[in-house]
Amino acid sequence: MSFMPSCRDISEHSSDYLDKNLPFGKRMRMRLHLFMCVNCRRYLQHMRLTIATLARFHDPEPADPATVNTIVQKLRQAAPKPTHPH
Repeated sequence: MSFMPSCRDISEHSSDYLDKNLPFGKRMRMRLHLFMCVNCRRYLQHMRLTIATLARFHDPEPADPATVNTIVQKLRQAAPKPTHPH
């Protein structure tokens, strides 16, 4: 990641950002990008909403990792692509 992360960097590191698992400098650079980029702010808001929604459901059986990966891949394919060159 360069000084100013790209939209792709934001999407690739969004889980670590939301979990606060990034070094301070990288987190601040992501915050700067999010301040300027409405599309990435929306993306993270959707991530937060998804996490909150999933947290409301409790399944006593743990999900199969292959099933989770399949669902994530389908969501990524369905996600709109950024229209700006960040």
